[in-house]
Amino acid sequence: MAAFQWPIGKLEIINAALSQTGDNLLAVLDDGSVESNVCSPAYETALAFVCEDHGWSWLTEWRTLSPSPIAPSDTQFDTAYDLPDDLVHLIMVRIADRPCVWGLLNGQLVVNSQGGPPPPVPPAVPAVVTIKGIFSTNSDIVNGTPTVVVALQRFVMSAIYRAIRKDVAEAGRMSAEGMGILERAKTRHDQQLPKRSMFNSRILASRRIRRPWPPVPTGWGGSGIPG
Repeated sequence: MAAFQWPIGKLEIINAALSQTGDNLLAVLDDGSVESNVCSPAYETALAFVCEDHGWSWLTEWRTLSPSPIAPSDTQFDTAYDLPDDLVHLIMVRIADRPCVWGLLNGQLVVNSQGGPPPPVPPAVPAVVTIKGIFSTNSDIVNGTPTVVVALQRFVMSAIYRAIRKDVAEAGRMSAEGMGILERAKTRHDQQLPKRSMFNSRILASRRIRRPWPPVPTGWGGSGIPG
């Protein structure tokens, strides 16, 4: 039995899909063939979707931002920051390594890294702002999990059935299979991450209480009998 080959790249995933549909394999990527013209953009589109769809550990990293010299138009925040060009999805923001309130405005991150409005006089030096996000420069699938790779293969197979074999029904079935496998991949991926503490929502707790509250009129004794 052949050994399990890992990691796996774009060409291998495309050829795995082509072999399952009985089509010609590619010797190299982007060779001008019908198979390449269909599978290569299908792979790239599916990869972009998969990368944005979840906070995969191999895609995320922390980066330090530099403040913009122009103050944000929203006066509730004192400092704006240009976001990196390769940022796909913003997950978390910290000021001086602490969680903070932040917003997105005109393509910029806005925070109170100088102590908040009104702006101090003279302007204070902004504290260090770091962001955790998904970045496209990390989207090489060789770092992904096997289950994610299987989902990508199904998405490429969907394109083959739709564009080459003209089988819309089978294309839809492959796409649905890919979505189901991707959900399993998320679960498997998150099982290896540290457990998060439960968040107790006061709003949800309030909704679970029957109204009116308290259940007996104020002034009644602990026995539930007036007087």
